[in-house]
Amino acid sequence: MPDQYLTSTDDFEAVLAEAPTVLAVTDEELTIRFVSPAIERVLGYDMESLVGTNWLDLVHPADTDRVLATLTGEREDDGTEYRFRNADGDWVWLETIVSSDTETDRDCLVFTSRDVSDRPRFEARFHQFVTHTSDVLTVFDEQGNVEYISPSVERVLGYEQDEMQDSDLFEYVHPDDLSNALTEFGRMIDEPGYVAVIEHRYRHADGDWIWAESRGQQVANGPLEDHVVVTTRDISARKQREQELERQNQRLERFSDAISHDLRNPLDVLDGSLELARETGEEAHFERAERSIDRMYTLIDDLLVLAKQGVNPAEIETIDLNALSQRAWSMVDTQDATLETEADDSIKADEGAMLELLENLFRNAVEHGGDDVTVTVGTESWGFYVTDDGAGFPDGTADLFKPGYSTADDGTGFGLCIVEQIVDAHNWEVIATDSESGGARFEFICCGS
Repeated sequence: MPDQYLTSTDDFEAVLAEAPTVLAVTDEELTIRFVSPAIERVLGYDMESLVGTNWLDLVHPADTDRVLATLTGEREDDGTEYRFRNADGDWVWLETIVSSDTETDRDCLVFTSRDVSDRPRFEARFHQFVTHTSDVLTVFDEQGNVEYISPSVERVLGYEQDEMQDSDLFEYVHPDDLSNALTEFGRMIDEPGYVAVIEHRYRHADGDWIWAESRGQQVANGPLEDHVVVTTRDISARKQREQELERQNQRLERFSDAISHDLRNPLDVLDGSLELARETGEEAHFERAERSIDRMYTLIDDLLVLAKQGVNPAEIETIDLNALSQRAWSMVDTQDATLETEADDSIKADEGAMLELLENLFRNAVEHGGDDVTVTVGTESWGFYVTDDGAGFPDGTADLFKPGYSTADDGTGFGLCIVEQIVDAHNWEVIATDSESGGARFEFICCGS
């Protein structure tokens, strides 16, 4: 039964002319055999003028390979978006859908296309997203070259977008993290579907190292097929919290070890002394018990410092090392010892923690160096030092910072452990070595040389 609406060729051409899409028929090489009248309304061309030309000649060069693969069935998807030159010479965006069910005796390709240039409204929203998001979006080709990096790189990492577009981004990765980053990137290339999650340090534009997390995967299809898309975010605050938690756990472990071991000895002595005192009534046993109680009080004081000691980044401030040293010296029983201050520069530290550090070093110097020891505090380009002219380290420095280690009969062994903990909390380094006079010297590396 004939179609009551399309009774003539004119009717059919009228419908094709008003259709929202352009119908095209090409041979297998994409030479145009037929194009519907809508081509004039949608793209400005006269339909007859395109017959015999190749469809790909009007496709943007950057999109040609993808369009060819889609139209000829080399790709699994039957549609794609790409740039197409209209009759005015401008690039417009087309969406083309390939018909795979056309029944014909001739070898031809049939597809429909429509103008989707109004979709830049979405692109504008996407541009806003990649500009203001907390992540940096990077697109790499198969060789690891940057094809695109989002404008947010300036806000997150401090670099100009154009500068990073032409850079080898792996040059900004910390040397200690580079091998793993390259390995993970290689897996994304070699193993489609593999999702890499990489934590690494990245050099910020101001020269500092920040912690970053990068997540990436190779794109399986679409305009970015075979490319690797990576999002990167600054996780420095999270890493700082993790490091502080790790330090707290270490302090807790030291605290529990000390309670189970170091407090047990004076308790055993106290228990034994009281038992002998009850049996004999001799004064010496009571005196021994009192000494054990005094030692336990001292241990408890040091253990509380060890358990609580930390550094609040908000409390880091510029410290006058000379003035703080004099203050710490006044809080220690220094007997006939002497303090000399040669600090030419201030340092940045938590004042309360620094006071604790200096008090422990001064107390240690007097206990091990003698009543008349001279202690000197000074600064260098790399940080500061505390040195004395006492006995030095007769047993070496290997065990100095271990909890409970002491060469003094009445020492608790927690003074230098607390010092090391304060150093760790500031992200400094401490080196114990001999002074020029043969005494002890502690160097604190906390500044760039």
